Amino acid sequence: MFRSRRVRFQAAALAATAAVAATLAWVPARAEPIDTWDVTNGVDCVGDQFNPVREDGTKDPAGDPAPGSPDWIARDDERLQCDGQRDSDRRYHPSHVTAHSVARYGEDWYRQPLPRAGVRFRYDYFPTGTGLDGVPAMEVYRPCSPGDCPGLPAELETHSPPYPVVVVHHGFIATMTHHRYNAQAFAEAGYLAIVVNGTHPVPGAPNVQRNVNGGLVLDWLASEASGEIGQEADLDRVAMAGHSQGSAAALSYQGDPRVHTILAWDGGDGIADVNDSQPIMYQRTDGAFSAPQNTARTDYPENRDRGLATYLTHQDRGLDVFHVTFRATNHIDWNGNGVGGLAGNRFAELLINYYSLAWLDRHLEGRLVVDEGVVRTSDGRSEAEERAFRQARAQDAFDRLTALKFDDSADKHNISMGWFDPVQQASSLDPLYGGNVPYAIDGLWVTDRLAQEYRSFCSVSVPDYIGGSDGSPGSPTAATADSGADGDLRFTGCRNP
Repeated sequence: MFRSRRVRFQAAALAATAAVAATLAWVPARAEPIDTWDVTNGVDCVGDQFNPVREDGTKDPAGDPAPGSPDWIARDDERLQCDGQRDSDRRYHPSHVTAHSVARYGEDWYRQPLPRAGVRFRYDYFPTGTGLDGVPAMEVYRPCSPGDCPGLPAELETHSPPYPVVVVHHGFIATMTHHRYNAQAFAEAGYLAIVVNGTHPVPGAPNVQRNVNGGLVLDWLASEASGEIGQEADLDRVAMAGHSQGSAAALSYQGDPRVHTILAWDGGDGIADVNDSQPIMYQRTDGAFSAPQNTARTDYPENRDRGLATYLTHQDRGLDVFHVTFRATNHIDWNGNGVGGLAGNRFAELLINYYSLAWLDRHLEGRLVVDEGVVRTSDGRSEAEERAFRQARAQDAFDRLTALKFDDSADKHNISMGWFDPVQQASSLDPLYGGNVPYAIDGLWVTDRLAQEYRSFCSVSVPDYIGGSDGSPGSPTAATADSGADGDLRFTGCRNP
């Protein structure tokens, strides 16, 4: 079935390529891919012309346009336009449009797992009724271990098991295929990522995510039924992640001792009374459900400080927290390729994965496991070596979470639609993928990618494992960054006080 479907993709793409070649024959050779956005729209979605970054990477709050002023209205118009930027890009990416028209609902065809299984990651698919009792289906992505994936791209690394575990829950109506861009990136970075599907309560009803699904996945991994996959799982390092309704499912695991951190993707915020040990990252949109947006703002939203109460509660309990709102995005951006043609900001996928990976590295890879006072070691390390190893992982993640510019830690995992380069396509032997140049955020200012009308908050630490910390709330920390209750990451970033 997959083989015949791929042939149809290639046939459609070949036809599209012939048509494109006729219309673009005049295009000269270029060193860079074509980016028509500025010419077509005259709007800068990379920088912030109304409140630019200063030399030290921060912004001056006094430079913000006053609500209702001409500059405010112009900036808001820019937000509305930039929220549909990726849809505009598609018009100049004809092979993508052709393939997208025959792909399944909302599915990112660059992320089809089978062509890249054994190349960028290892992949297992469990259809309905197999693998998990009561879970309709799931996709499992594992890192390439040493000796696997002989064609592994040079920018990626192999990873030795056991692997920290991330269970991903999709949202209402969505499916597990919408989170391939997360799960595949997680696996490439060293995580065992499992995307669990929801269920249709009755035939024809929307796909509904269930809170219980994540727990069923963990039960399965702990059982002999999971075989080699379970043997490679590090159940001392587990995260729950989810979008929208799936975010609520992930947050329902607060207080569950099996879960050590949570990623809540645009599903609200809130810390439960039972949560005294699980740090949480909340990612939010500054817009509506889907692109293009059409609701202008003449003043700050009433809920501009959403997340502040949750941030303060985390702080009171000694827990790390990130509540970050991305600029010119929409709710559907967390579905990767969007739903249908509703993909918005061209950098949203990279922002989501950059912060998610840094958070996982801080709180899973950078987690020291201490059992009744004894440090659990791995890979033949001594206790001192284990402490130093986890310290280094936590420090590196802290550095990325608090950086004022992005690095390439997310870029190297991005293979989805970017700019279309007809010259590159003509010189390649791949009519389907050959003209694609993926987007990148390396070198962009963090403060330019954050929402302008909503405040973002952070509180993140590095445990002093070498100095004797066990990483629990209140134990010694080597460094701490904090936005403060009156702060905003857009102006200062997540900086040391």
